[in-house]
Amino acid sequence: MKKIIFPLLMISILNLNAKEENNSFLENIITNTNDHRKDIHNYLIAMSTNLDNYVDDSRKLDISNYSSSYGLIQLSLLQDQHGSIKFDQKIKLKLKLPKLKDKFRLVFESDKIDENKNYIDKYDSNDNFNLGLTYDTLKDDIKLKAKLGLKLGSKLDPFLRLSSIKTWENIYSNINYSLGQNLKQSVVKKLESTSYMRFDKQLNDYFSLHNYSEYYWLSDHSKDSQIINSLYLSQEVNTKNYFTYSFSSYIDNIDTNLRIKRHSAKITYRHFIKKWLYLDAIPENYYDYENNFKPRYAIRFNLGMYFNKDSYK
Repeated sequence: MKKIIFPLLMISILNLNAKEENNSFLENIITNTNDHRKDIHNYLIAMSTNLDNYVDDSRKLDISNYSSSYGLIQLSLLQDQHGSIKFDQKIKLKLKLPKLKDKFRLVFESDKIDENKNYIDKYDSNDNFNLGLTYDTLKDDIKLKAKLGLKLGSKLDPFLRLSSIKTWENIYSNINYSLGQNLKQSVVKKLESTSYMRFDKQLNDYFSLHNYSEYYWLSDHSKDSQIINSLYLSQEVNTKNYFTYSFSSYIDNIDTNLRIKRHSAKITYRHFIKKWLYLDAIPENYYDYENNFKPRYAIRFNLGMYFNKDSYK
């Protein structure tokens, strides 16, 4: 079904802003599904309310306290040079629980896509989901987050993830510096550690420059160290159109000594058709170790829809 619906939606988007008397296929879908989006968001609010009342039924809160609960569905089309077209999806539900002091969230989502690691040429369908309870707090200007959950896939995998990030603002010439650490303990992958740092500089009202470096380590493998460095420029054209121009290098010691395995130059374009509906186009030119660093290309399209208070009238 995705092989039929997704191309139709992509084609209709091209005509979304055309000056024609008749509405486009996508415009008709948006209009005709307004009540359905409202019903889905109201259902998420009801789930949040019921769960919150189950935890604490001593008091009732107004339903507006739960309106920030939302859902997200993202459909993706991917193609590597000389490869077949692949389709994928992303699902995320986040339920607000205000009686727990707004620090807890119940989250159901497909495995997160890390654009620095999940390359199109090596991409597998994202069929794993996880359900977890997250806790966020701020202590001594350090953002702390804990997530206890269960990964749902071919194997059930309980996990605990701890995250921290500290940001120093305007350390030099309006540059912000962030240092972060993630630890994840699970049954299948054992202990995973991700350390990272990021520099951010706002150049003007439209452009910002960023540098991101990451070191990943997996305890279950004697040789599984990964290093990523990415330099990217973000551009806000207007409230509907955004570009990110990035260059990244990937280093690991899997099957070899520690060495560069991949260079990549990529442009990410996001267009908000509506506040709650977006389209991504992500062309990439890459050079990898397996192909003797010969230039190759890949492209990815995403179509995402939020089910939130902005998604209906």
